Amino acid sequence: MDKNRIVVCLALMIFVMAFVLFNITGVQLLTLAIMCIVIILAAKRAYFYFIRANRIYSAKDISRYPEAMELYRKTLRAGISPKYTVLVSTILIQEGDKASGKAALEKLLARKTLRDEQITGQAKCALSLAYYVDKDYESALDLCRQVMQTKYRDNVLYINMCTYLLALGKVKEFKETVEEFSKKTVTSPALLDLQIVYHMLERDYRNAYVMLDSLFEKAGTFTFADPYVHMAQIWIHYHDADKAVEYLEKALEDVVFRPVTIISPDFIRTLIDNLRNPARREIALASYDRKQIDLFNGIVPIDNTGSWQFGSQEEIRQARTLAIEAAKEEELDDKEPNVELTDEDEAWLKRHGED
Repeated sequence: MDKNRIVVCLALMIFVMAFVLFNITGVQLLTLAIMCIVIILAAKRAYFYFIRANRIYSAKDISRYPEAMELYRKTLRAGISPKYTVLVSTILIQEGDKASGKAALEKLLARKTLRDEQITGQAKCALSLAYYVDKDYESALDLCRQVMQTKYRDNVLYINMCTYLLALGKVKEFKETVEEFSKKTVTSPALLDLQIVYHMLERDYRNAYVMLDSLFEKAGTFTFADPYVHMAQIWIHYHDADKAVEYLEKALEDVVFRPVTIISPDFIRTLIDNLRNPARREIALASYDRKQIDLFNGIVPIDNTGSWQFGSQEEIRQARTLAIEAAKEEELDDKEPNVELTDEDEAWLKRHGED
């Protein structure tokens, strides 16, 4: 049970028992009531911090993010349910405060009373991000593999695991993971983008283009830079630097970059500079197409080992004329940490119940 809820229940029980069992005066009763209210407000303060932080963060006013992060840290210090501990810790890690998020998640996972497989799985996935920040990809991957040994699955697990497998160059296991989540209908833009990466690793650029073009048509813009870079890679494969730069510049326009991300603005700017420079363009095009996995991992490769065979212009023309599959009824579903409070969340927070 939530420790804050226990405190609230005890305070209310003491007040009721004092009122019923003891002959206390009006002044004493008022004093006891005030003390109970103070105790209850102190116990509930984590939820007040969380709601305030969440409203600031959801508004996407970057200038107020430091204020939101401090409120999130106060939320963790005051103590909140496991469900929201995972959410707050994930946000802190993604926004650059690895220490606070990691400490809260490790403390949560150390609880002997934590037996909820879903919460445990989500906590381990969130904790893996802290190791990813430190470039300890093996430890990050190990946490995801622990979750994969259970029955719990979600989009974040697959996204994180694929990210770490690519970082480690474990292409075979990456493909196996994509094949597993592809057995069910995929609506998450991030997972669809990983399917496109799968095709690119197979050097099946024609189908990769058709899928990615359809994804852009459905989504319009993305909250993460990967699809833009992957479309740029496809045009690089077909030896079209101008089209590649077009998508890279679009990424800089559309995406609000987090402190923790695979693709950074500096990485994209470097790609653009190299592709625009006549003296470096051909080497850059060959390097980027030859070392595709480096670009997946946000690394700028420079490989001057000789000539390179690009994809044919006829193939890309065929790909562009292929009929795009009609949009499915399912809407795209982005499963990044959702900070929008539902009616259910609001009700839960009001009554300060359990997960």
